[in-house]
Amino acid sequence: MSDPSFVALATVTASTKRVGAYVDSLPPDPVENIASLKCLPLLPVNPELFQRYRGQRFQEILHTYVEGGLDIKRGDLLVVGSTEYPIQAVGEWYWPPDDANRLHLILADRQ
Repeated sequence: MSDPSFVALATVTASTKRVGAYVDSLPPDPVENIASLKCLPLLPVNPELFQRYRGQRFQEILHTYVEGGLDIKRGDLLVVGSTEYPIQAVGEWYWPPDDANRLHLILADRQ
């Protein structure tokens, strides 16, 4: 995260968890994958994107951006404070000020 504008906006500290391999058909508890990362504040997605996920009974669909090159994938959990948000989608996003790629995360809040 070398661009000062991205660093200034990435004010939220988060971590990720990942579910490992199933044992005896039982899902294991998620374990920490990335201990600490900075992301932009979580914001609601636009109405068009919300409609895409609406049928999955999510209370809210949020999104954020993190630095690129991190080991984050669909199915991981983004942990902010004590809240775990299932990651529904991960996509690369170009950050024009420093010509770097960031990751765009689509998150669900099942509350």
